[in-house]
Amino acid sequence: MRQFVLIVTVLLLALVLWSQLNDSPLVPPEPRIIAVEGYGEFEVLPDIIRLHFNVSSLHDSDPAVAKTEVDQHASAAVRALMKLGVKEEDITSSALNVSIQEDYNRNDGSRTRRHRVQRNVEAVLRDTSLYNKALQALVDSGVSEISHIQPEVSNLDELKQKALADAARKAREQADFLAAQFDAEVARVHQIGRQDIQRHFGMQEMMARASKDGDAPEPPTHDFKPAKVKISSNVFVEFELE
Repeated sequence: MRQFVLIVTVLLLALVLWSQLNDSPLVPPEPRIIAVEGYGEFEVLPDIIRLHFNVSSLHDSDPAVAKTEVDQHASAAVRALMKLGVKEEDITSSALNVSIQEDYNRNDGSRTRRHRVQRNVEAVLRDTSLYNKALQALVDSGVSEISHIQPEVSNLDELKQKALADAARKAREQADFLAAQFDAEVARVHQIGRQDIQRHFGMQEMMARASKDGDAPEPPTHDFKPAKVKISSNVFVEFELE
């Protein structure tokens, strides 16, 4: 019986001692956390413009005839761009696409099969001042479609870091502002969460007209500019409060 009482007493003393150690100031308290999101954004003018265009032709029976027409217009477009100062190595073309196009006539239910030939071309303008002249040259050369225009910047990595730094600065400003509302101060960074960096480019309306020999002079068209490139970044940060 005495041994049982002794064992129970030792266990109770151990429990009391453990509870006191657990409440000891040696154990650091959980930090107070404030979580914020910072967002940075700015726009820059592009210094590179990629023009994607294609030349296509249809023929009822002979794809070689369609190919000859495609080659003529594509070559004329390339020569026109090079005449403006675009380097030959900045003009690339994918493989020639030859396919069968089938058209259905709803009126009589007949089907017409024709040979379709298309060549896709990409031209890189490293002189953005050639933008409108290049568009006009492509239209005048008889291209079928200007399918995509992509403004770019050559120092994208540098601009991404700038946007991220701006987002981090604004995150700290938000944390300081919120902490001040509760009579607290921001001490240090607790954790940096997900970072998201994006590049956006808009499309502005463009106008290019093929020239007509013998027509009366027309007033000059508006000189449209390529859209600006927008770089944006947001970052999630947790700060500890004092």
